[in-house]
Amino acid sequence: MSALKKKCLGIGFGIFLLVLWELLSVIIGKSFILPGPLLVISKIWENRADIFLVHLPATMQVVLIGCLIAIALGIVLAVIMDLDVRIEKALYPILTATQTIPVMCIAPIFVLWFGYSMKMRVIVVVLINFFAVAVNVFDGFKSTNEGRTELLMTYGAGKLQRLFLLRFPSALPYFFTALKIAVPWSIVGAAVSEWLGAPSGLGTYSRSCMMSLDAAGLLAPLVVITVIALLVNAVLQFIEKKIVTWNGEE
Repeated sequence: MSALKKKCLGIGFGIFLLVLWELLSVIIGKSFILPGPLLVISKIWENRADIFLVHLPATMQVVLIGCLIAIALGIVLAVIMDLDVRIEKALYPILTATQTIPVMCIAPIFVLWFGYSMKMRVIVVVLINFFAVAVNVFDGFKSTNEGRTELLMTYGAGKLQRLFLLRFPSALPYFFTALKIAVPWSIVGAAVSEWLGAPSGLGTYSRSCMMSLDAAGLLAPLVVITVIALLVNAVLQFIEKKIVTWNGEE
């Protein structure tokens, strides 16, 4: 199946889901239970000033800071584990253990420690994402062609030289996979942290709509978040194709 046919199939299926959603909302006939997509879009347009000028910038600021910290921390941890197998055996189980604790269970503790501040929201975003970055980049290091590694060693290349000349390029496809996981989850994590308490943000807007039983307003930020995540994912795929031109080569 060609790439164009795949895109058309995906767009067609998306339109089918929207039509089905609208039909179900008409059948149910109660907008406070299931508002249709047209009503949700109307709500977004009606409150566009609040959503796009107040709440969206607040959420994206947390996403940007949290995502950058998570990416930097994940890469550093992956490099440290790759350089020394003893550190890998010590850190990897701890990294895995951090993912067994639901963030929503420990997020209230951060509220107690840091209050309803940006620091609290950024920490939530970092905790959700750094594991995916660290593990994917580390797996990318491990996928490095051993023959090329041995060739560099015969030329006297040290660990750091092999890391920057060979292992980092080999890990780039895995790094972009991590980004395509981390960036959308950063948006979700920021919105979740705002639900716990924040002066502004899409999560805050959604919570206020829930308190007033405004189902269309409750779904409006979710639609905005979904569209942004899809756009970011498309941009990352485009950048990956331009940079990782050797992907799939042996």
